[in-house]
Amino acid sequence: MNKTNNIRVRIAPSPTGFFHIGTARTALFNWLFARKHGGAFIVRIEDTDRERSKAEFEVDITESLEWLGLVPDEFYRQSERTEIYKKYLEKLLKERKAFYCAHSIEELEQESERQKKAGQVPCHLCDDRDARITEGIIRFKNNETDAIIIGDLIRGEIRFDPRLIGDFALARNLEEPLYNFANTVDDREMDMSHVIRGEDHISNTPKQILVGRALGFTQPRWTHVPLLLGSDRSKLSKRHGALAVREYRAQGYLPEAMLNFVALLGWHPPAGKRGEREREVFSRDELVELFSLERIQKAGAIAEMQKLDWFNREYLKKLSDKEFIDRAAPFISSPEGKRVPKELLPIFKKRITRLSDVDQEIRSIINLSDYEAGVLLKGDREGAHVCMIIDTILNILSRIDPQKFSGVTAREALDPLVKKEGIGSVLWPLRASLSGKEVSIGPFELVDILEKDEVVRRLIVARNKL
Repeated sequence: MNKTNNIRVRIAPSPTGFFHIGTARTALFNWLFARKHGGAFIVRIEDTDRERSKAEFEVDITESLEWLGLVPDEFYRQSERTEIYKKYLEKLLKERKAFYCAHSIEELEQESERQKKAGQVPCHLCDDRDARITEGIIRFKNNETDAIIIGDLIRGEIRFDPRLIGDFALARNLEEPLYNFANTVDDREMDMSHVIRGEDHISNTPKQILVGRALGFTQPRWTHVPLLLGSDRSKLSKRHGALAVREYRAQGYLPEAMLNFVALLGWHPPAGKRGEREREVFSRDELVELFSLERIQKAGAIAEMQKLDWFNREYLKKLSDKEFIDRAAPFISSPEGKRVPKELLPIFKKRITRLSDVDQEIRSIINLSDYEAGVLLKGDREGAHVCMIIDTILNILSRIDPQKFSGVTAREALDPLVKKEGIGSVLWPLRASLSGKEVSIGPFELVDILEKDEVVRRLIVARNKL
């Protein structure tokens, strides 16, 4: 491929549910391919299912794509293209390549049951293709007997026996096209050069090829990417974790972390220089430069959600303090969290996995839980000595003017004691007294969050525990 090729790709989500990570990955692969070759990335909302399609799901699709930075070059809705589909349906009917099926739903269901019981692939080969019938489901007249061959860019040659497809449905009527028909027409009308989609659509491809042939269309290049699997190698589902992108967004995952995560689900970059440690963190521009369809694997891609956590932590560390404040502030919802000045939020940057964790961290600091006296001791230090240290800390900090009380003034006031007793002997009991935990943010960061009265109170409680 090179920049002179007219590359046009699309994603075609149905607004029948929230935008999930599988669709996000397909969108990313299409977007990367388009940007790599100077092409166009199209979003087409496939909302021909009038009963199940909802406006809220379309909004979720567009908002999720915007959040991920996968902004389309063109945007369409199938519900606004009815006249185009009608024109092509009428063409097939006129040329006797399609017909109205006179069979009732009950008859079709009975036929399907008989085929299943006989161990056959359910398909309907209509025994009545009377052109005089002018109502009913519009079906494709499938007289094909030669194998249908899909030249898939990942899987190579895939063969289908057209006799197992039967006379498949194209539309409920002239005003209501079904998926395989509308999809085929749109891909031609919108000049799609490639169709990059999930492997669950492989079974639809022979039907779309037959429709395209009947209408004189040239085929796009087919590329079917592997399914996403859970850690147990079954198809990814809700039980493996959140699926909707909006859920990850609400929890405080960064869009750049999500993109990096899904990019490596079924695709891998070229090997680095010899001896170079294998990289996993890539910027958007680097992904565009490195991406190719040839490096997409055939096997199912395992989505380890712990890996997403790792990516998010890595990207959080890359944020400047200002960027971190801007992104974390909207996730502060608790009364406790709102009491903490925004400029203090970066102290949590290296301690969290998701931005929503900041609020929880603050609540756990302000709402001190009871703890065992052993938390105050480190190593083989005696309780009596630690009690003496806490008493001394208490005496020193009590003398600081409440208006000037802060982590900085506390550090300055305690500096002589630290030099005399040692850092660990002073700062461990101070931090443990204020947090009630063996692991927490630093003691002077805790002082910055807590008011002087609360610091004094917690030191008294700690001394009494010893």
